[in-house]
Amino acid sequence: MFLNEISASDHRFKTLYFREGLNILLADRTARSEQGESRNSSGKTSFVKILRYLFGGELPPEFKAAELTEHCFHAQLTLPASTSTGQEEVSVDRAVSPSSKVQVHGWSATVGETKMKVDEWRELLSRRVFRIPEGVARPTVGQLWAQLIRTSFLNPIKGHQAEPDWESGVKLGFMLGLSPEILGKAGELDRLTKQSKAIRKAVQEGALAHLSLDESALRAGVATARRRRDRMREDLRAFKVDDRYADHQREADRLSADIRRRNEEGLALQRRQRELEDTLRDEMVSAVNDSLTAKLDRVYAEIGVALPDTVTRRYEDVAAFHQSVVRNRRLFLEQELEAVRSRLAVIDRERRVLDARRAQVMRLLSETVALDTFLSAQRDLAEREAEVADIERRLDAAQSITMINDTIKLKTAELVAAVRAETHDRSDQLDESIALFGELGAEIYTDREASLLVSPSPKGILTVEPQISGDASSGIRSVEIFMLDMVCTVAAIKAGRGPRILVHDSHLFDSIDGRQVASCLNIGARLADEVGFQYIVTLNSDFLASVEAQSDGAFDSGPYVLGTHLTDETETGGLFGFRFG
Repeated sequence: MFLNEISASDHRFKTLYFREGLNILLADRTARSEQGESRNSSGKTSFVKILRYLFGGELPPEFKAAELTEHCFHAQLTLPASTSTGQEEVSVDRAVSPSSKVQVHGWSATVGETKMKVDEWRELLSRRVFRIPEGVARPTVGQLWAQLIRTSFLNPIKGHQAEPDWESGVKLGFMLGLSPEILGKAGELDRLTKQSKAIRKAVQEGALAHLSLDESALRAGVATARRRRDRMREDLRAFKVDDRYADHQREADRLSADIRRRNEEGLALQRRQRELEDTLRDEMVSAVNDSLTAKLDRVYAEIGVALPDTVTRRYEDVAAFHQSVVRNRRLFLEQELEAVRSRLAVIDRERRVLDARRAQVMRLLSETVALDTFLSAQRDLAEREAEVADIERRLDAAQSITMINDTIKLKTAELVAAVRAETHDRSDQLDESIALFGELGAEIYTDREASLLVSPSPKGILTVEPQISGDASSGIRSVEIFMLDMVCTVAAIKAGRGPRILVHDSHLFDSIDGRQVASCLNIGARLADEVGFQYIVTLNSDFLASVEAQSDGAFDSGPYVLGTHLTDETETGGLFGFRFG
């Protein structure tokens, strides 16, 4: 892929034409911009953003200005044909509004379609230009363009500061010729790790109150709950439901009342029996006293006094009457005593019958339960079942969380081994890139060593770390970016995984010493010619003059400067041909 031309629908826009090799887009910076602004407004950075936009990027915020609403940007590209090894001249147009559509003409890969959605355009670039395999989610086209057409210069390995480390590793590894399928597994681990951390944090902060990470406590809890449930289930299984349970309860109560009444009556009769028996014994004593008359006669005879007959007769009459009374009373008492004894016998028989029946009813009640009791027990059992299920579910969740960590550890070990094996298998390609990085460092610096460190991290992420010995100044960091981008571009082109284009905005060179900038431009020009790509650089003319002066003739920009110059000296000198915003 080559960039031939950039233009816009507005006639004031300055069309830029490009060629193979090093292309330097110059902008003249006026004294006014030097004094009041760190940057000028000629449009060098806008050119970079227009490129990103035409290649499927988001619309930059400053392009949403009302003056640009009707603008449509245009690029003339040379793209690989879809059915042969040849090249096709392709035109790409994308309007500022609407920004969701792209028009592509002249490319056989579109199969006759000229208007397409931006996502479809990205997909075409992904498969036809970068040759990202089907089903591979990382790297994305946007990430690769961010490495090749930089707008961020804070970190050599990142297209933007928020780019996750594992995605940076996949992107750089892909450009260096490694397998994106293997490197991309770090994304799965990253998601699992984030999920595990999020769940643990939510549990610890109480957001998931029903969950607990104390697996041992949950296991003890579920054992106790199961034991209670099983015991209740056995009890319920032994239950015999008696539909007349309440009737039997009432009968038992009635029998107890009858027995109680008979007991009370029996006690009263027993007391009466004892009284009657005592009375009858007293009556027997009175009968014994019948010999009193004879004793009285003997007493009077011994003292010489004879009782008159009348006295004796009257006494005998009285005694006879008394005997009659006593006899009648004894008969009455004996009859009453017999009646009491008879009633006591009846009560005893009735009580035994009632007691036997009550025992039978009580046995029936002890062996059965009422339907209400059975239903209540069933409800209790259902609650125990729910309790067991809830603790089991929480235990499963705790085990799942633990298993996530175990899975992460296992997959991490597997991924580290896989990435290490991949770097070993691709060591020839990697060694070539690492060696190129060192050579570029030696060409730029005579007193520093440059190293490109490629290895799997303990988390299985491919780490690519450009290093230049010495202090870590912003100038050194910028040179690291230049060298890494150059190495990645060369490696990607050789692996058939990248467009033949690398763009560096002037921001990259701001903090680099002029002699090192000259070395960078010489390296870019030489590698672009050797490998066959476009190295497009935007620079301010005064800065380029300073670079050439400091290089002592080592760099001559003449062959590389584009015919179109930008300037902020006039309203129409910038890329857009007018000022907006």
